Amino acid sequence: MIIECFKEGFNLANKNYQLVFLRIIVIIINFLSLLVFIGIPIIASVAYLGFDLSHAVDLLPDLMENPFNFLSTYLGLVFLIGISFIFYLLLASTIILYTLGGTLGVLRNSAINIQYRFSLSSFFKEANKLFSRLFRLLSILLLIFIILFAAVILSAGIVAGFIQGFSWAETPLEVFFSSFVMSSIIILSTIFFLTWFMFMVYCILSSVLEEKGSLDSIKNTFNFLKKNSRAFLFFIISFVGAIIINLVFFIIMIPLGMLPFVNIVLYLVSVVFQNYLSVVVWSSLTVYYIKASNYPVYTATYDI
Repeated sequence: MIIECFKEGFNLANKNYQLVFLRIIVIIINFLSLLVFIGIPIIASVAYLGFDLSHAVDLLPDLMENPFNFLSTYLGLVFLIGISFIFYLLLASTIILYTLGGTLGVLRNSAINIQYRFSLSSFFKEANKLFSRLFRLLSILLLIFIILFAAVILSAGIVAGFIQGFSWAETPLEVFFSSFVMSSIIILSTIFFLTWFMFMVYCILSSVLEEKGSLDSIKNTFNFLKKNSRAFLFFIISFVGAIIINLVFFIIMIPLGMLPFVNIVLYLVSVVFQNYLSVVVWSSLTVYYIKASNYPVYTATYDI
């Protein structure tokens, strides 16, 4: 089933290849937004600090030795750049989430209806419908993650303090025990983060496919993972596989990048490839969720 889901994920991505170019357009929009929100305040700062910047050699050591004095002197400019950066993050996050909603809506429609054909109107319709739902869901998941992460950090701090408090001598056994405990904390924290990331991804898929509210999506995801233990394996294969493929692609691109006048072409190819791979991963996860959850429309209209 896992191999079949990946094969059908590639077919689903190829069927909706327009999503790749939409994602590239989003990257361009976010880059232009970065220039507007960050570039303009920086240009304004350079113009305002023109005299001081001409003495940058003297300004930099003072900044390193007494950063608070620099901040107090140019607090308004620092505040302006900080606010601009926050607005950029909000705008970029909104555009990315909006695009994700449209992408998953298109993939769902294409997966459950073999006669579906991509159109911009369908994409924007799904994006408009799913944006607010995904925003509420991710807000709740982020809040839960912050609470759980704080609990994990607090527990790790207590354990580290306990070990430090009972360390009288650095014997080899004691050093080994301390290293083992700290390594275990790091590994468990990494596992917690990856598990929560996987849960969040399946929550998003559940919200889009089941068309439920935030709390229902979280509950459905929990039940889905409890009944389908292979969902963990499928996600790990998708996640690790994407990393390995990107790494291999990067290694192949290194010697080609040494050739003259091909760097720009290789960069464009890399952007297209990475976005295509991202669509493939979402397509494969969508197909897997549909098949594993016995999605009713899937059986009726999309025979795999």
